[in-house]
Amino acid sequence: MNINLIAILKKEKRFLLFLFLFSFFIRAIIFGFILSKDRKYFTFDSSFHNEVGMEFSKGRGLVRVDGAYAFWKVPGYAIFLGLVYSLFGQDELKAIFFQIFLSSFLPILIFFLSLVLFSNAIILAKITSIYGVFHLGYVLFSGLMMTESIFCLFFLLFLIFFLSQFNFFFCKEAIKDFSLRKSFCGGVFLGAASLIRPVGHYLILLLILMMFFDNVPFIIKLKKLGLLVFGWGLIIFWLLLRNYFLTGYIFFNTMPGNHFLYYVAVPIDMYMNNNSAKESSEKLLEKELKELIKKEKKDKCRKLQEIEESIIAQKLAYNYILKKPFLFVKNAIYNMIKTCISFHSSHILAICGHYPEWCYEKGVTFNKRIKKYLFPPIKNNFLKFIIFLEIIFSFFILVGFAGGIIKSFFKFEFLCSVLKFLPIMCFMIFLTFASGISRLRLPIEPFFIIIAFNFWLNILKRRKGLFSVDKCNAK
Repeated sequence: MNINLIAILKKEKRFLLFLFLFSFFIRAIIFGFILSKDRKYFTFDSSFHNEVGMEFSKGRGLVRVDGAYAFWKVPGYAIFLGLVYSLFGQDELKAIFFQIFLSSFLPILIFFLSLVLFSNAIILAKITSIYGVFHLGYVLFSGLMMTESIFCLFFLLFLIFFLSQFNFFFCKEAIKDFSLRKSFCGGVFLGAASLIRPVGHYLILLLILMMFFDNVPFIIKLKKLGLLVFGWGLIIFWLLLRNYFLTGYIFFNTMPGNHFLYYVAVPIDMYMNNNSAKESSEKLLEKELKELIKKEKKDKCRKLQEIEESIIAQKLAYNYILKKPFLFVKNAIYNMIKTCISFHSSHILAICGHYPEWCYEKGVTFNKRIKKYLFPPIKNNFLKFIIFLEIIFSFFILVGFAGGIIKSFFKFEFLCSVLKFLPIMCFMIFLTFASGISRLRLPIEPFFIIIAFNFWLNILKRRKGLFSVDKCNAK
């Protein structure tokens, strides 16, 4: 599959302009009439990013209000907010509208990603990109002060550059117009995404493995791999260096310790001792963890750094995993399935004050959770309509994606296109083993959409001869 993205951009510029403007209009309307009311755009995760962003815009660097260095989360999104605040003033609404402007490019990126996978299927690319305009997850998170939209922007750019230059060696067509510059750009965009959500250092290992199976001469593999890693390292190196100089440790952020302890160890303790989530979290985070930190302080005769406390929390979580390894695996599989099939409308319920109950909590059954979606506890009929619509389209997408995967076993060229992205898709789902939630699916959601619509459009083609969407030369 060899396509000229620039030529397509010029040819389809009117459609893409319409796509962007319509996307911006939809997102602005939803934000203006729903998310901007009572500061609904500001969530629990917003506090850290907004606080650090405010301080960054004042020229104080990556610090909290009290002057403490910010290590809890990777700083990419806070830097984004800080730059916007520097340009337009410390106004949250202006920052969100600028984010909405940027997120309106996501349907365009879905259009190009579809063409990277199926180069001759222009109708498929247009339909999937139009679906991206209305996709509830992309619309909703564009108007929330959260990392999802900006991360997806950089991650989709990475996917477009990387996948347009990759094909497995057993597929027919090699990359004839490979560009080392594209490999470098792919690394740069993955690096930018890694500063917003710390997944790049895991994913880069998978990419290195995939590159050794690329359908190009070995020397080209090494050049592409070197430029990919160099581009990624060029963007993230300063953060690792900063953290090392400040703490003596090499790390991206300190959140994994408590995050892992809460989402992995707490459910295990709940099962072992028949506790509620509150009881187990208090036991682990307020008692056991604090006791271990206190002991470590005494041994080292000094106050522990934030990263050192995070490492202790991780070790405590590992101890609980070793106590019930099979339960850990069961919970991990459950979370990964949740990532794949859960609804973005759960965030609508949360915004309206109906926070979802934790699946491990006592009395929370599968039927009870399903009932909450079929009969949402909100009065706004428009929001109810959106929730029901998402349920219908989610079923449509999941069935279509499953059908496309089955189809790949019978069509080799289609299989090659699927295999290009499947390792990345599965790996990103695997990374959600601790906490399965729909928003973690957003970076790889376009793959679900593209394969599903490919499947359904080919069914229409066979019945009515309307479309030609299956001319996919595996790249």
